[in-house]
Amino acid sequence: MGTFREALTDADREWIGKQKVYFVSTAPLNENGHVNLSPKGYDGMHILSSTRLLLLDGRGSGCETIAHLRENKRITIMLCAFEGSPRIMRLFGTGTVYEPGSPEFDSLFEQHYSKEWKDPGHFNFVRSIIDVKLHLVGQSCGFAVPFMDFKADRPTLVNHLKNKSTDSLMSSCRRDNTLSLDGIPSFLNGTDPSTAASARKPTLSGLADRILPWVGGAALGAAIALAATKAALK
Repeated sequence: MGTFREALTDADREWIGKQKVYFVSTAPLNENGHVNLSPKGYDGMHILSSTRLLLLDGRGSGCETIAHLRENKRITIMLCAFEGSPRIMRLFGTGTVYEPGSPEFDSLFEQHYSKEWKDPGHFNFVRSIIDVKLHLVGQSCGFAVPFMDFKADRPTLVNHLKNKSTDSLMSSCRRDNTLSLDGIPSFLNGTDPSTAASARKPTLSGLADRILPWVGGAALGAAIALAATKAALK
């Protein structure tokens, strides 16, 4: 049976600290918008108190989490046990985004992330820090979650970014991190949503181009199957 409480216990904090992956979910206010779910690795979650934690936000090919938080602040974090006793935890709260250069980011980064992420090769990965205030903690059984062994964090993204110039990082941010799938601005690194709206349309049409062949192929397959069935019944 699931249980709920208003804050993390000491046992919760100890268990969370042992997990190697967690999932972050956000959504736009529009009921027709896309709900986002992102897996997170590395040692990016730092618990500051029973109702407050930090998430290290890394660069990526989208900005759904940031855009949704800018719009409505809602966030849910899920963790589950892949070893030991089964457990699922959901952390419900609101998140505030702090970017490099802001006083809040500089202070939080220096206190909680500088040891591992301060050198230039690693810092290029860092896009922001998300400051999460929790209002509800849920726990359930997790009996259906499989056992899996942790091997190592993937170094691929950090290695890919470590030699990028500032201009290259900003260009990628403007291209990939200006608008969410639903056109919500992220305002990351001063990106201007008015300059990105037209640039996003080919991306969406490209998605349609990839989907339509599947639809057409499925329709053709169904027609062939129907014809074969009719022939067999004659």
